[in-house]
Amino acid sequence: MSKDYYQILELKRDASSQEIKKSYRMLALKFHPDRNQDDPESVEYFKEITEAYGVLIDPDKRRSYDLQRKIPFTRETVFSDIFSRPEFRDVYEDLPLKQEWVGRILNVGMIFAYEALVVGGRPGDILRRGMIRLASNRLNRMFHAVMDIHEKITVPGSVASSGGFVMLEYRPSFALRRIRVKIPRDLQSGTVLRVQGMGRSNFKKRSGDLYLHVDIESS
Repeated sequence: MSKDYYQILELKRDASSQEIKKSYRMLALKFHPDRNQDDPESVEYFKEITEAYGVLIDPDKRRSYDLQRKIPFTRETVFSDIFSRPEFRDVYEDLPLKQEWVGRILNVGMIFAYEALVVGGRPGDILRRGMIRLASNRLNRMFHAVMDIHEKITVPGSVASSGGFVMLEYRPSFALRRIRVKIPRDLQSGTVLRVQGMGRSNFKKRSGDLYLHVDIESS
């Protein structure tokens, strides 16, 4: 599918790199999802203008786009390349965007921002490490999606208030497991407690986690 990146960023086709950055900054602030919480489309539009910025700010991508009028690169690649090049990512220095917010909205942004800003190195090294980290994170999310267990647990009001222990029975496999769960003080209903390593296990003896969704027993 063809997109007009110049139109998205409200630019002329001979726009300079400084004009591209200036327009992106202005639109990024305007459509910042935290400033448009009543507009569910603001997140997608922020991604759209970031994609346009990533293509037009990169001379090689821009040349390819201008010649082919097509998009031979994925959005994920565009985002990762922005954060692997200091001359591209400096646009964020003037924007009030928290790192965790950028990571959440752009998905891979935080990974490459970490590699670039914390670890450093040449652009190629940053990109390679970022892709390895991204692949590892994806595999880890897939593993936990399958191996984690979610259970409801009812905690007596007295224990929820003062802290203590409750016993829980659940089935991580065919066998019934009984464990003693530590309850912190002042526990609130709706809290989710994580018990690390008590989910399902695979043949490599690696286990997921157990998530306990708390309900406080009324007295």
